[in-house]
Amino acid sequence: MILPQRDPWQPWSIDSLPPGALDLLNTLRDIHEPAAPGFWPPAPGWWLLALLVLLLLAWAGLQALQRQRRRRPVQQAFAELDAWQRRATAAGDPAGEADALAALLKRVALTRYPRHRVARLSGDAWLDFLDRTGATAAFSQGPGRILGDARYAPAPDLRPEPLAALAREWLHRHLDGPPEMTAEGR
Repeated sequence: MILPQRDPWQPWSIDSLPPGALDLLNTLRDIHEPAAPGFWPPAPGWWLLALLVLLLLAWAGLQALQRQRRRRPVQQAFAELDAWQRRATAAGDPAGEADALAALLKRVALTRYPRHRVARLSGDAWLDFLDRTGATAAFSQGPGRILGDARYAPAPDLRPEPLAALAREWLHRHLDGPPEMTAEGR
């Protein structure tokens, strides 16, 4: 069907349609929506998000593994400290037990601090180091004195319970690495 010529500036009206044109318009179907997009494959943004999540999980796993490795020497020292406390309570050799505890603390200190700062320490210097790094004065002025030169006295005073509690507190402060040292400890 050919539509008549009309002025392009004038809107269409039903009256200006040729006969039968309205029937043709009525046979047209309505506009239909396209099908919804499928679930797969995801959009590129989802791929980037999945990659970011995988990288974040890998980073968190590595951090947890490093933390576990960093904590292992101190966790083993806690187990050795429990065994030491049982042994020291029953033993009759206070100097030998004090040597064993000092060696245990020195082994942990060597894993947390530079070797040149820890390995040569003994006596009062060792007790001062333990005081500074443990934020206490109980090593040089309290039950921890026996870890210094006091263990070589004729009758050393070994009190296992307070000494084990002091060592446990020092180990706890070093579980995740060395705590910040005070100004005089640097």
